[in-house]
Amino acid sequence: MKRILSLLLISVSLCATAQDMSRLFAVGSAVPGGIQELTAFPNRQFKYTGTLYQGTLAIRNQGSIIRYLTPTYEDSYVVNNTLPYTLGRDSVASQWVVPVTENIYRITVDLNAKTLHGELFTAWNELFIVGGATECGWVTYTFLPFTRDPEEVCAWDWTGELKERPEYGEPHRFKFNGQNAWDPKVLHPFTSDEDVLQSTQICTGGTEDRKWSVTKEGYYHIRVDVFRETVKAEYLGASMPGQSDATGLQEPIAQPVLSIRDREVLLQSNQPVQLAVSSLDGVLVTSAKGSDLRTFLPSSGIYLIRIQAPGISISKKVTVLP
Repeated sequence: MKRILSLLLISVSLCATAQDMSRLFAVGSAVPGGIQELTAFPNRQFKYTGTLYQGTLAIRNQGSIIRYLTPTYEDSYVVNNTLPYTLGRDSVASQWVVPVTENIYRITVDLNAKTLHGELFTAWNELFIVGGATECGWVTYTFLPFTRDPEEVCAWDWTGELKERPEYGEPHRFKFNGQNAWDPKVLHPFTSDEDVLQSTQICTGGTEDRKWSVTKEGYYHIRVDVFRETVKAEYLGASMPGQSDATGLQEPIAQPVLSIRDREVLLQSNQPVQLAVSSLDGVLVTSAKGSDLRTFLPSSGIYLIRIQAPGISISKKVTVLP
């Protein structure tokens, strides 16, 4: 009887400990407000994204039994190439060093691997959608570009049609890539054939080539935040929103008129559009939003001009001679 009771107590204790790890918090002098909750992801990872001050922090659970993620090595830096941790009760021994104040920290705690990875996030230079449900299919270097939000460098927007295309492999699937090719930056859903309209979080990298699936054919607006690893999709309808003629049928959306004169870029459109100019290596040169735009290319070279709005997605390569 004592043995059975002992086993039951151990089982209850283990269950309580597992439940206690369902929420994690960063605490300490480096944390804005002294405490911030980490965001839970479906793969038993927790992430903190945002500002940290120079100082120290500890990561702990919430519950009657407090556990800290104690670094294996003394004076471990929170920015690291993935370090193991153990669970402990000593808050001082569980501190991680934050060397400088920055607003681009991203910390990933992996409960399965029992590791903590920290980085100063570098904004991506480009983002693309690719797949059998898109007009480009799976053809390398023809991926469809997102447009960077000029106010949020890690947020990207894409508007276009998603539908099953029998001419391509996996005709109803798609995913996101951080370059106009397959590697190294890839974004996946957490489950295969996930409906992007229901998705809120994305998986960066990984070994499983999971893809989103089109459950409703038509036009979509998709917004991806590569820093916070979030996605939000809006279904716009079976046809693109536009003006109607006297018969009630939608008229084709007029395409913007783009003209290049030496280094001067002129754009006229009957609706507001997002204009982005970048170098071939992906560095954003300038961006603007409106219906009557004028900007200048800074010097000679080769530039990529992208124009996006609901129903409009234009990419044009421009060479400026010395």
